[in-house]
Amino acid sequence: MPVKVITTELGHSMPPEAPHNITFYIPGWETAKALRRGDPTLLSKLSSIYPRFGPWCEVKQLAGFIHKSLGFPENYGAVLFVNPDCFDTAKIYSSAKGFRKEEHLVEPKELKFRVVDFGDDEEEVVRLFVIGFPLSKGPGVVGTWQTYGCGISSRLAEWCLGKKETLTILEWEGNGEQGGLENVPEGRFLKETEAHEGLKERIVELVKRGARDEELAGRVEKDDVWVYPTGMGAIWRLHKGLIGARGGKGRVIILGSVFQNTWGLAKESEGGMKHFGRVDGESGMIERLEEWLEEEEGKKDGVSYVLTEFPSNPILESVNLQRLRVLADKYNFPVVVDDTIGSFANIDVLPEVDVIVTSITKSLSGYANVMGGSIVLAPHSPFYTDLKSTIKSQFRNEFYAADAAKLLANSENYLPRSKILNRNALTVAKFFDSQASLPSSPVTATLYPPYSKTHEYYKAAMRKPTEEFPNPGYGCLLAVDFESMATARAFYDNLSFYHGPHLGAHLTLAFPFNDAIWGTEPGAPEYLKTFGANPEQVRISIGLESEEELLDTIKYALEKAEEAKRGAEA
Repeated sequence: MPVKVITTELGHSMPPEAPHNITFYIPGWETAKALRRGDPTLLSKLSSIYPRFGPWCEVKQLAGFIHKSLGFPENYGAVLFVNPDCFDTAKIYSSAKGFRKEEHLVEPKELKFRVVDFGDDEEEVVRLFVIGFPLSKGPGVVGTWQTYGCGISSRLAEWCLGKKETLTILEWEGNGEQGGLENVPEGRFLKETEAHEGLKERIVELVKRGARDEELAGRVEKDDVWVYPTGMGAIWRLHKGLIGARGGKGRVIILGSVFQNTWGLAKESEGGMKHFGRVDGESGMIERLEEWLEEEEGKKDGVSYVLTEFPSNPILESVNLQRLRVLADKYNFPVVVDDTIGSFANIDVLPEVDVIVTSITKSLSGYANVMGGSIVLAPHSPFYTDLKSTIKSQFRNEFYAADAAKLLANSENYLPRSKILNRNALTVAKFFDSQASLPSSPVTATLYPPYSKTHEYYKAAMRKPTEEFPNPGYGCLLAVDFESMATARAFYDNLSFYHGPHLGAHLTLAFPFNDAIWGTEPGAPEYLKTFGANPEQVRISIGLESEEELLDTIKYALEKAEEAKRGAEA
C-alpha cells in the first residue's frame, strides 16, 4: 500500500487536533536537536507542546495575564503552581552551582514570589503560587517545572482564564520580594473528586489482574495508591517521601537507562547519585552493586533507595529483580520500579519491589491529551508503614479534577488497546530483527525485550494470562540501532510517522531520543554508549495503526537508509 503522507503542520499536535493535546509534530532529525537547544525560531512555531517542557498554550496565556496584573517587568517571566513548596524548590534549583550553567544561575533576590486566587465561590477558589524570574536566566527556573512535574495543567489554566474577573492578589508581610519567604499564605490545593477515586480504583484492579502472586496483590488497596499531575511529579513526591521516611541524605542508586529528568532529579538529590549502566547478566552489575554496597555499609547516610525502569527507556533492558530484592533485604534499602514502559497490562513487579511508580500519561491514558502519574505502595514491603505514613502526611492534591476525569475515561479501553500495541510492536520488532542479520542492511540491532540479553528477567515479571488479556506482551516501545549517523538520519528523515517526544499514544511516534536529548551534554553521548544508548538510534512508540501500514512506512524509510549506506560505500 502507498505510504501515508503526514499533512500535519510543523508544531501542531497529531490528530485529532484539540485543546490540551500533548504531542507536537517536529519532522526531521535536525528539528529534534533544535528543540533540545531551545531554538527560538522553532519554538515560535509550536502551537502544541508536551506540557512538562514548559508553560504553553492556556498556561502561557494565564501566566501572561497574571504577569500583567502583578506588574512584573517586561523582562520577567512567570511559572505557576498550586503548592507553596515550589517557592523553596525554585530558590534551591535556580541557585544550584555546579548543576546550572553560570549564565542561568539566579540569585534568590532576583526571584519574585506572589500568590493569587481565582474563583468567586469559596468552595471552588483555586490558589496559585507564582514565581517571577528574569527571562534571560529562564532555564534556571523553568527547570523546576520540567524536572519536578508539578506545574499547573492546561485544563486548570483554562478554568482560571474563564474566571479572570475574580483574580485576587494576596498580600503578606515581605510579599515575596528579594526572595523573602516569611509568612507565605497557605496552599488551598485542589479538590479530590470521584474521578480521582475512580482512577485509583482502576489502578488497583490492574495491579490485581493476572498477578504473579495473588495473595500479595490482593493486599493492595485504594489507599495504597496516590495520583499526581505528571509522571515526574509522582517521582518527585515519592523522592521526598522516601527521604522523609528514611531520614538523612542517603544516595540514590540508578540502575540502567532512565528518563533524563529522573536522572537529573537523582543526580541533584541530597545525597547524590550512584549509577550502574549495563544491567545484563554479562555485565556483572549485581555483583558490582553488592561490592559497592558492602563498601558503603556502616557509613552515616547509606542508600536512600534504588530506582530502575522496567524495561528501560529507550533501550528496553530489564534488571534481574529477584537478585536485586535479595540485595535490598540484605542491605536494607527500598526498591522503586518505574513500570511505565512494560505497563500494568503486561508486567507485575509487585513481588520484588517496595514502590511502583508509573507515568499514566502514556499507555494507560493512550490518547495523548492528558498528563498524570501514580505511585503504588507494596503492603508487604518492610518500609510500607513508615513510607505510607510519610507520604500521607506530605500529600497535597495537585492533580486537577478535569484531568483526572479525562484520564479515567481514556483508560476505559486500556486493555483492548494494549493488545493492539503489543501485537503491532512485536510485528515491527520482528521485521527489524530480520533486517539486522542481513549484511546489506544498515540496521545493526533491535532493542525490544525479546531480543535483549535481559529477556529472561522481563519474562520472570510477566503477568499471568487472563480471559480479557490472554497474551501479556512487551509494550509499545522499541528502538533501532543503525550502523552510522548518516543511515540513521536517512531512515528517520524519510519515516512517515509523527516525529516528536512522547510514547504510548494512539498513533505511532518516532524520535532520535539519545542524540536529541543528550547530544548537547558534554561527555553524555560517550557515557551513554557504554550501556547501549547510542546516538545512532531511533526510538519508536508504536500506535494502533494496521500492521500493514506500519511495515510499509518502515520499509520505505529503510530503503532510503540503504541508499545512504550504498552511497557511503561507493
